[in-house]
Amino acid sequence: MEVVMEPAKSSSRGPAREQAILNAAVALVAEIGYERVTVDAIAARARASKATMYRKWPGKAELVADALRRHAEGGVTELPDTGSLRGDLVAVVSAIAATFDGSDGGPSLLALVEAIRADPDLRDIVRGQIDERSRQDGETICRRAVTRGEAVDGTRGPAVVGLTVAHLFLRTMLGGAPPAPDEQEAFVDQILLPLISKG
Repeated sequence: MEVVMEPAKSSSRGPAREQAILNAAVALVAEIGYERVTVDAIAARARASKATMYRKWPGKAELVADALRRHAEGGVTELPDTGSLRGDLVAVVSAIAATFDGSDGGPSLLALVEAIRADPDLRDIVRGQIDERSRQDGETICRRAVTRGEAVDGTRGPAVVGLTVAHLFLRTMLGGAPPAPDEQEAFVDQILLPLISKG
């Protein structure tokens, strides 16, 4: 009996399909808001089956939060090394600021405030993502500084990045836009560097 072999699936098809789903989620949230986005709509935009989506994400909150996180990271999982503690801090402040007003090309985090408040699942996921990214970036910044011979208190890195998130969130919410680049640098020089530096 002749055995008919099915053609092997492209190894790139899975990641490409996943990226299409994530892109669709980000685009829809930007267009119509989190509350009006449905899993059906994301599946239709991405031309993917809901079964495919549910194998990766348990529900809408997990899918949207993952999409927003990856969009904010731009595919970069670690901060670029600027060559100095101050430069790394300025870079992280700028990157965080971009997520609050949508200048990174996606929906602004401020636009999701009501959804985050109303949806406990989304709130827990976003808080966990912020906490984990603050820890990662804070530890990375301190590790690099120590390697360069800069005097830092390595235990304060995550708290310093967490403080940055809180400061930029409040300033953006009350001011309608993130602080300008010169204000961001002043925040680094006057607040963050003294907090993280030894001596």
